[in-house]
Amino acid sequence: MSPELLLERFGYFAVYLGTFLEGETILVLAGFFSQRGYLSFPIVVIVAFLGSISGHIFWFWLGRTQGLKIFKRYPKMEKHFGKGIRMFERYGAPTIFVSQYLYGLRISCAIIVGLSKISIPKFLFYEAISCSTWAFVIAVLGYYFGEAVDRMLGKAAHVEKYALLVLLLIGLCVWLYHKRKEKKEELIAE
Repeated sequence: MSPELLLERFGYFAVYLGTFLEGETILVLAGFFSQRGYLSFPIVVIVAFLGSISGHIFWFWLGRTQGLKIFKRYPKMEKHFGKGIRMFERYGAPTIFVSQYLYGLRISCAIIVGLSKISIPKFLFYEAISCSTWAFVIAVLGYYFGEAVDRMLGKAAHVEKYALLVLLLIGLCVWLYHKRKEKKEELIAE
């Protein structure tokens, strides 16, 4: 099966699932694929918005119903709890918007907001603004990365595989950087 056909059949589901969790890399790749013509850019943004907001609603609901038990059960999340709670105490509901752009705090902050006394309509309002802006901005970055590749290298079909590889390597490096940073923080905490 060709990559084009795979993307056509599973691309949007992968975008939804990736953005339901923490998904900058998948969204940048989806923006790149939309620039290459494999996915529709408006649909990528809509699916990313839906994945992101449904993920946040899920974590908010878990925070609301399960409370601190979640952090006790998942120690890696618990270490982000302090940062998230300080942000929420200092800035209030706008933290929902800011946390969308902070790698590693997105899920923890959604749980913390669920623990708070914020009203559901207020949470949904901030979340809708946050997720829609995030989905558009990150997808645009991927789209313009693809356009930049076209400008620099021309419309060579063989180059897109290398550009995709570069994107994947950048995503892997960012992921490894954050994992390494987390390990250093764990060692310092001990």
